[in-house]
Order: sequence, then C-alpha cells, then structure tokens
Amino acid sequence: MYDCHMHCEHSHDSRTPVDDVVNIAIKNGLKYIAFTDHFDRDYLYDNSMDAKVRQLDMENHVNSILDVKKKYSGIIDIALGLECGYSTSSKQDYCEILQTIPVDIVLNSVHTIGGIDCYYKEYYEGIDKRQAYEKYLKEVLASVNVDYDYNVISHLGYVCRRAPFDDKVMSYGDYTDIIDEILHAMLRRDVSLELNTHTKGLDVPFLPYTSIIDRYIQLGGEQFTFGSDSHMTNRIGEKYDDVKRYLQSKGIKYINSYMAKVCRKHLL
Repeated sequence: MYDCHMHCEHSHDSRTPVDDVVNIAIKNGLKYIAFTDHFDRDYLYDNSMDAKVRQLDMENHVNSILDVKKKYSGIIDIALGLECGYSTSSKQDYCEILQTIPVDIVLNSVHTIGGIDCYYKEYYEGIDKRQAYEKYLKEVLASVNVDYDYNVISHLGYVCRRAPFDDKVMSYGDYTDIIDEILHAMLRRDVSLELNTHTKGLDVPFLPYTSIIDRYIQLGGEQFTFGSDSHMTNRIGEKYDDVKRYLQSKGIKYINSYMAKVCRKHLL
C-alpha cells in the first residue's frame, strides 16, 4: 500500500503524533506514506471564516518529517508532503514558499470558495446543489492551472462531503463541460488524480465519483494516487483494497507515489 495523503499533529485538525502514524503504517503493511499536512494559506485571505485557525509551523513540519525519514529508512519510505489549499488570493504565497522547501509531494486541494470552506453549512445558504457544485468546480479548474508546481489533484468532490442535499452525488453527466475542462487540464500537466477514501457521510468508498474517474480514463488518463486522508491512526490505508480492485477492473496497472517530486509507479 502506498498512501499519498495523511495528516498528523502538524495539521490544525489532527492530534496524532508522527511516530504513531509511522508505526501503525508499518504494522498495516504500508510501503510508503506521505505526511501531507495542511498548508492553508487560503485561510488568510478573503475574510476567511478560518482566519484564526492554526497555520502550519513549516520549520517544525520539515525538520520533524526529515528526522523520521532517516529514523525509519529501510523500513518504510516516508515523504515530506504538503496539502496546499488553493484560492486565487493565496496562490502567490505558494509560488514563493514552495520553492524554499525540500518537499517530496504537493497535493493541490480546494476547500474554500470566497473565504468559506464548503465544509460549513454557510457555504450552501441561499444556493441550490447545481450552484454549489459549479462554484466549487470552477475553483478546482482555476487550481489546476496555477503557476506553482504540484503533483496531485486531491479529493475532487470535496464539496459533496457535507452537502445538505438528499442527493449528494456529483455525476459527470451533470457537469460535463467543466469536468472535461478540469480533466483535460490535468492531462496536459501530467498530474495524478487522487482516489480519496475519506468519504464519511457518503455512500461511496472513495471520491471522485466513478463517472468522473471513468471519463478521465476514457480521455487517456492513467495517473492515480491513493489517499486515505487519515487524521487518526484507525484510518491509515483504509479502503485501499477497494481502490485497487476498482482500478484493476478498469485496466489500470499502476498506482503512483512521489519522492523528490518524481513520480514512481507501483504495480497494483
């Protein structure tokens, strides 16, 4: 198993010690993990509701993960990663800061639109499902085309997790034009599409929804990563077998991981 999306106590929403993550990952048979803790510069702009959320202590994050990389060398591969929360106002910060860090993998994520994280009910006030999802997808499209370097488009469909609608499904057929723009842009950049298994509250084992994944494959896409998006040790590597079986059923032979920003392919 190769888990490219994990959080520890370095993130504002996790309390899990670094060594606990590593030891459980080893126990569970993982060969590679990436500490992709939240780098939420988007929370600093646009009158964000999360302006007071603890920002990542970058020096501590880098030094801590570099230490465990050495400590567990030869036992498990550990990547120094970041999950960068995109917004138009924050993108220049990422352009400048990412150049100064010896990062192995960068996840490109969208959480906030106009200063509101779509985790919160406030995002959905006064708009219907189509408006909520289209606003989110337009922000994802903008994020795909940013100037800074990244490796993975993460949790495409994040907006669905807390959506207050009876039908939460984001189907390719309902948003064909903008999803095609996103997928074509991803193919041009040759970045990976993450299959994210943090789907509590949804009736699917991973995101994005399979109609979107199928369209990506139809367009020639074959770059995938697995991400448990775990914040606690009980979810490390969760539902990897579901992801593996699905990709194999579609003729996909490899899952990706990244080290020193270089893509590595692993036979499923």
